[in-house]
Amino acid sequence: MINLTPIRGNNQYAAAHYFSSADDYYGKENPGTWQGKGATALGLTGPVEQAQLSRLLNGELPNGEHIQTTFDPAEKMKRMALDVTFSAPKSVSMQALVGGDLAVTLAHDTAVSRAVEEVEKLAEARKKMQGKSTRERTGKLVVGKFRHEMSRAKDPQLHTHAVILNMTQRADGAWRAVSNEDIFRVHHQIEAIYKAELAKELQGIGYAIRLVDDKGNFELAHITREQIEGFSGRSKVIEEALANQGKTRATATSLEKQVISLATRPRKDERDREIVKQYWVEKSRALHIDYGPRSRLDGLHYNTDDSTNAPPTPDKQPDNPDRIDPSGEVHVQTLPDSITPAQAVVHYAINHLTEREAVVTESALMTAATRRAVGLAGSAEIENEINRLVRQGTLIEAVPTYRIADHNSGMALSIAGWKSYLQELKEWTPAETARYVQYAVTKGSLVPAEKRYTTQKALKREQAILAIARTGRGAVLPILAAADVRAALENTSLNAGQRAAVETMVCTTNRFVGIQGDAGTGKTYTVNQAVALIQQATTITVAECGKGGEGSGYRTVALAPYGNQVKALKSEGLEAHTLASFLRTKDQPIDARTVIVLDEAGVVGARQMEQLMRVVEKSGARMVLLGDTKQTEAIEAGKPFAQLQMDGMQTARISDIQRQKNPELKIAVEHATEGRVGLSLNHIKHIEECPDASERHRAIVTDYIQLSEPDRRATLIIAGTNAARREINDLVRHASDLAGKGRQFETLTRVDMTQAQRRFAPSYVPGVVIQPDKDYPQCGLVRGDIYTVKEALPGNKLIVQRPDGTIAEINPRKTTQLSVYHLEKTELSVGDTIRINRNNPSLDLTNGDRMRVTGILGGMVRLESVEQKDGRAVRSLELPANKPLHLEHAYASTVHSAQGLTNDKALIALDTTSRTTSLNLYYVAISRARHEARIYTNSVAALPAAIARRFDKTTALAVQQERVVQRREQGLQRMGSADGKQAMQGKHREEKRPTTPAEGNDSKGKEGLGRV
Repeated sequence: MINLTPIRGNNQYAAAHYFSSADDYYGKENPGTWQGKGATALGLTGPVEQAQLSRLLNGELPNGEHIQTTFDPAEKMKRMALDVTFSAPKSVSMQALVGGDLAVTLAHDTAVSRAVEEVEKLAEARKKMQGKSTRERTGKLVVGKFRHEMSRAKDPQLHTHAVILNMTQRADGAWRAVSNEDIFRVHHQIEAIYKAELAKELQGIGYAIRLVDDKGNFELAHITREQIEGFSGRSKVIEEALANQGKTRATATSLEKQVISLATRPRKDERDREIVKQYWVEKSRALHIDYGPRSRLDGLHYNTDDSTNAPPTPDKQPDNPDRIDPSGEVHVQTLPDSITPAQAVVHYAINHLTEREAVVTESALMTAATRRAVGLAGSAEIENEINRLVRQGTLIEAVPTYRIADHNSGMALSIAGWKSYLQELKEWTPAETARYVQYAVTKGSLVPAEKRYTTQKALKREQAILAIARTGRGAVLPILAAADVRAALENTSLNAGQRAAVETMVCTTNRFVGIQGDAGTGKTYTVNQAVALIQQATTITVAECGKGGEGSGYRTVALAPYGNQVKALKSEGLEAHTLASFLRTKDQPIDARTVIVLDEAGVVGARQMEQLMRVVEKSGARMVLLGDTKQTEAIEAGKPFAQLQMDGMQTARISDIQRQKNPELKIAVEHATEGRVGLSLNHIKHIEECPDASERHRAIVTDYIQLSEPDRRATLIIAGTNAARREINDLVRHASDLAGKGRQFETLTRVDMTQAQRRFAPSYVPGVVIQPDKDYPQCGLVRGDIYTVKEALPGNKLIVQRPDGTIAEINPRKTTQLSVYHLEKTELSVGDTIRINRNNPSLDLTNGDRMRVTGILGGMVRLESVEQKDGRAVRSLELPANKPLHLEHAYASTVHSAQGLTNDKALIALDTTSRTTSLNLYYVAISRARHEARIYTNSVAALPAAIARRFDKTTALAVQQERVVQRREQGLQRMGSADGKQAMQGKHREEKRPTTPAEGNDSKGKEGLGRV
């Protein structure tokens, strides 16, 4: 693994001493070494001298020049360097430091050097030109590498501190501070490269490896997990401390892990190293660790008579422990001649990433493929394979984009995009904007953003969705005449937008129509009115359309992505199913007299949308897409509801908000609907600032506890992250005096995995549990039973323990319908509010149901619904607790869980530094409340910018359109270069024709464009 730690402060002597002092067995024999083109340029060779390192940390070059000091804006301390620490897997550390195999240590050194080479490519320097921030990719670093070999817990830990000094050399020869944002951005890719290179080196000297997860982590195959755990003292202390609080590393909040880590950290003391070394040897003997014939320690080597245990020698290379087929799956057969390991791992990465996003970045693709390539392929081979797929057309490379040099999180546009944007913003001519943008790119005030890729598969899917919709235009007859519908609705309470929506559903001649309804505008009520008219339809003649229309016996089927949405639709009297269950049904009972209503269409991805639209088209049915493109988007790739609207699908909009009863809150929601975040915040009456996260959560809980019991039932707490949700839930239970008053139960929390991960055995961490969604008789798996993962073996084998304690071996590539969960201990007390997190048809429980614990008797938990009627719960039931329960505390919800809910009050935690904070989250959160929405944030000043962000999903069609525009522009440029030259020399309005970017500042600048 790697850690990135900025070295800040004013004591360069202490920092130099920490890294260059001998604090391990080999420190004196292996002093720090220099690496980097910058080091070469400064003449830094040989071992690192502490005094010299101290001067460099202070910005003093060997020639006496002093680099201008830079400060960390948050900490207000001098930036001296960046410590990139590469840590070897525990078994590798044991083999090198206890087993004494120096070749293993050299393998680690080689992997570190290669990873640092990749880091160096990212080096940049900032500079100012005429008051504008620009960047230059220098590719030169000064790196001091210091190998240490012991952890704070006195365990063997082979790790190297690669200290990247805050200096780089520009093309003009000047030395300046390093701009290291890109290093942080791709640190996962750098870590993957280190692991892949280390595995390659170790295999080269004869060691077999064992993958332990899907993130590229591995161990030496001849050292068992139990033996490794015996040498992981500090890790065990932390896990025991977490266990005492009923938590694991997976379920604890970041704050909890940080506090426990600090509390359990022993002082790093490297004295008495020989005693520690002897302790390692004795522990190895006690754990029966055989380090093999390469070991330099007496008594710690393989029995040479047992050749099955010995690691292969270099002249007899091991077969790769994992082999992959073209679909990205793992098995032990050798690869066919037609596919290479690099092809296989890139296919895996594409399948994994494009499940959630149609367009992926280069670093994400490289990271996923390199992690999967450990023991199989190197980063150079992966790059070559990606380039091959681009040439072949399987991968489509997006047009290069550029962002403003000093805006890391700002928008990135293509050259054509910047020209169009600036032309509209500043009212320049095309020639002026072209000259301006070219200058900005050349000088570095617009810098290249990451490469992006999409796939032919994603492009064809999106094209198919639009094509099916277009083919369906004018393809059906109206169910009712428009005049009849208007007459039927004349005396109803529907507003104009709702009436237009009903008319669109009932009178259209298009197979596919949309209802774009803002939050709280009564979309479901509108649909019910339309359904009532559809059910009343009889044989009619439609004069308005110039043709006859016949309809009788029409049937409406409602579909929704989630179970709780389906339950809400059923409560309205509609026939409703989840979208997934409908698509799984082999013979859908629909025909030309069926109207499919897809609720929450905005959260349906492209894959399911295409499947559903094909079913509708084939059956001759018609479909209404109902949703809001401004709320949370689909988890899967694509945003087809938005694309269909942009492509001209007949769509009615309902915008008159009904939900909010408080006038000020209604105005806030209306502004949020249109993206006017500043104006929206002005109408939120309670915005409270608490910089500390825990204090912020306590403030929410304090306000919640002060409410009366009926008001609490009508109040929703919304958290931006799962970690915040968990902490708030714990605080509410303590404040309500429920903590410690109940019983511990085993509960299950879903593990988020893509299909590619679920098919890959190392993705299953030992201790997680799986629950089959269907029977698998061939391996003895029963639908609904709980199986505990013990370990993953080479050949994509997964060893699981059945409920009766017996062991089963499965191949997850063949048992694809598995749900994966963390097993936790959760206290339930009478009075607790919980949320069901898995459908249970036998008990009529739906994922998302909110219940209250009313009793715990023996092996049963008595629940009643939070919803009440006439002061009594709508329903009650008893939940058997003889196996782990699918539930969690539900005082706070994430925004995804909250979408679709309506409450009187909403208490909203918004962290401006969190990536989840966006306009989507803010809009959904405040629109849940009827009467009051309260916001609790770390920074009131930073809040407008944070919630102005929109994390819209990207689409393959958008990438393709950019490519079309680029080709068109290039063609026009080739044909019209003379015209462009004449335009540059023509007469223009002087005040709108800057000759350099410096002249482009004006009051119209957005996103810092005046500084491009």
